Amino acid sequence: MRPCLLLALALLGTVPVACSALASPAVEDEEDVTELEVPEEYSRCLGASDKQTPGVPSMPSTATFRYVVIRHCRTFRHAQRVCARRFRGRLASIHDSRTNNFLRLLACRHTNAGQVWIGAVSQPAVPFPSCHWTDRSPWNYSQWVPGHPLPGHRFCTALCTNNGLWRSVRCKRRLPFICEI
Repeated sequence: MRPCLLLALALLGTVPVACSALASPAVEDEEDVTELEVPEEYSRCLGASDKQTPGVPSMPSTATFRYVVIRHCRTFRHAQRVCARRFRGRLASIHDSRTNNFLRLLACRHTNAGQVWIGAVSQPAVPFPSCHWTDRSPWNYSQWVPGHPLPGHRFCTALCTNNGLWRSVRCKRRLPFICEI
């Protein structure tokens, strides 16, 4: 399908979505992937040579991160492997509200799941859990649901697609995920 048509469908929210927690696992090279180019201005049509991955500006630098939404549900660890092996990337880390909102909207449009994995992990610590990004970038932003991160165990983090808040989730749970490439 032409990139301009894909972009138009994505922005209208009409791209078909499918993900079930009970879905059967797919072979890694058959992942159900949403890859769309979303320019910073959201205004130009894509050329045929453009990569088809959503992008938003990075933190203070002029580089742009690109994101891929994987609709097949995986454990946190398996999601990390898919991002690394298939896309040479990692689970998304979020450092500002603009990126958080962009990824929430992207996940909401391309999955029917209420949560998606992002690359944050919390470890038990006193008096509050300590949090870090799996890509080792600075922990300079968070958007936790009140009462989270949960204490007592190691938890992985899911972005809620309905409100953009983050939840502590058992890492073995199977969720769709967002890779940053």
